Amino acid sequence: PKTPYLRPLSQPRFRQERAGLTPAERGSAAHLALQYLDFADFDVPGQIAALEEKRLLTPEQAQSIDRKQLERLLRSSLAEEIRAAGETKVLREYPFTILMDASVLDEVAAGDRILLQGVVDCCFETAEGLTVVDFKTDHVSGGEVERRAEHYRPQLEAYTLALERVLEKRVARRVLYFLYSGAAVEL
Repeated sequence: PKTPYLRPLSQPRFRQERAGLTPAERGSAAHLALQYLDFADFDVPGQIAALEEKRLLTPEQAQSIDRKQLERLLRSSLAEEIRAAGETKVLREYPFTILMDASVLDEVAAGDRILLQGVVDCCFETAEGLTVVDFKTDHVSGGEVERRAEHYRPQLEAYTLALERVLEKRVARRVLYFLYSGAAVEL
C-alpha cells in the first residue's frame, strides 16, 4: 500500500530560522503603533521607543515600523483633522458587533440575520458627522491606489452601518489612508 503524504507541522516560532516579521506581522505592528500614536507629537522615533519601553511593542515589532510613513501621516491634512477633532472625539481600534439583515451584503439572503463584527481603526467626530478612517499597509502607489481603494469599499460600508447603529451618529466621510504612499482616498 502507498503511504499517504503527511504535511510536516510548522516549527514553533523559537525554532524557525527566518529573520524578521512576515508582511502580516509588520502590518499588525504598524496598526499597534497607530493605535497608540499621539497625533500631536511629531517625534515618531521617540513615540515608538516609548511603546517598546512600555512593552506595547516587541523590539522586533518596533524595528519593523517605517518611521517615515508615520511622520508623513502626522504632517498630512488627515492628521490635522484628527488633531482638530480633539482626543475626546476620536475613537481608535473601536470594536463592534451588530446583528443585521443579511440583505445588506447579499439581496438573495434577505430575511436572514448575520452577526457582523469588526474593529474600526479610527473615527472622529466633526460638525458634519463622523469620519471613518481605515489605515492600510498595502504596498501600492500611483494609479494603483484608487483601484485598491475600491477593493476596500465594502469594508468601509460595513463600518458605516455599524457605527451609525452603535453610536447613533451619521457617518459623513469614509477615508482610506495608505501608509506606503501617503495617499488618502475618500470613498
